[in-house]
Amino acid sequence: MSALQRLWKDRMDIYRWFEVVENGITKQKEKLMYSGVKCHYSKGSLADVGIDGVPKLINSYTLFCSLDTDLKEGDKVVVTQRNGRQVTLMVGEGFPYSTHQEFSVKREDTA
Repeated sequence: MSALQRLWKDRMDIYRWFEVVENGITKQKEKLMYSGVKCHYSKGSLADVGIDGVPKLINSYTLFCSLDTDLKEGDKVVVTQRNGRQVTLMVGEGFPYSTHQEFSVKREDTA
């Protein structure tokens, strides 16, 4: 475990979609692949200038995990933060580094 990973206090459950055939009909089913995987969920903010010159605030979210974590673009993860709060995320593009992986993620929120 790297020094960076010692700072990670969040845990995630990783879900993946599979095609299954039931009674001759192909359906998509979500399956829990891994549970309790150590990670770090981070939020950053980006200031964007809108088309009318009015600044607009856009939040960006990043998920950090170890290199041996089997996480793929399109997976759904449920992150349990150190305070017990759960956040559901859709995984975007991943970037492997020498010590860890970083994935852009999108929050799945309902109003």
